[in-house]
Amino acid sequence: MKTFLAVNLMQSIIDSQNLSEISFVLLIEILLSGLVFGLLISALYMFTNRLDGYSKGMAYTLMMLPPILSVLCLVSSNLSGAGSTTVLSAVSIGGALTIIRFRSTQGSPKDLAYIFASLTLGLACGRGYIGVAAVLAVLVSVVMIILMFVRFGDQRNPKKLLKVVVPESLNYVGIFDEILNKYCVHWEVCKVKSSNFGTMFELSYAVNFKKGANQKEMFDEIRCLNGNLNIVLENFVYDVEA
Repeated sequence: MKTFLAVNLMQSIIDSQNLSEISFVLLIEILLSGLVFGLLISALYMFTNRLDGYSKGMAYTLMMLPPILSVLCLVSSNLSGAGSTTVLSAVSIGGALTIIRFRSTQGSPKDLAYIFASLTLGLACGRGYIGVAAVLAVLVSVVMIILMFVRFGDQRNPKKLLKVVVPESLNYVGIFDEILNKYCVHWEVCKVKSSNFGTMFELSYAVNFKKGANQKEMFDEIRCLNGNLNIVLENFVYDVEA
């Protein structure tokens, strides 16, 4: 019964709107403009991330968001009454927040700029502001390319994560302090955890190396103290929640 009422309600809403006013030429124009802007943002995303690597799925998503949202906005703008504006706002804001949550946990935060650009371009095309969308697309492209070439945000002395495995019998407190002071301008203990059923400990240090520091010599000195067990050096990933 509920399904039947929902179908009748949806049919009555569709019948009451004059959606036939959307001409085929206008639909094609909106779709093509959205697709062009989507291709531009997707190509910009791949170009600016060609060295760091990028997601193929993300590239497809950025390409398809503008044409899809432009049609959604076009149809919503032809619905009479205040309900259309509510529907458009709910879909746009809800979709944006969902994407933000998804990308912030599984992707680079920088990807949010491309996602918001695609959303805005799609909505602008659907409302008929193709010129505004073109200006925004050019501005985003120029800014992103400039930021890429000047390497905006890169650290001169990036932080590294040093992981050292020591046997359970070794008192690890302060044992590597002298070595770290010798090769690092700054360091701190991030985490200590047991491994291999409690027979070993893994020490994690956040380190900033001195200019010209010989990392191999530091590794050799650490190996003399930890019994030649594993030593791992990797890029430090900043975690806001941590």
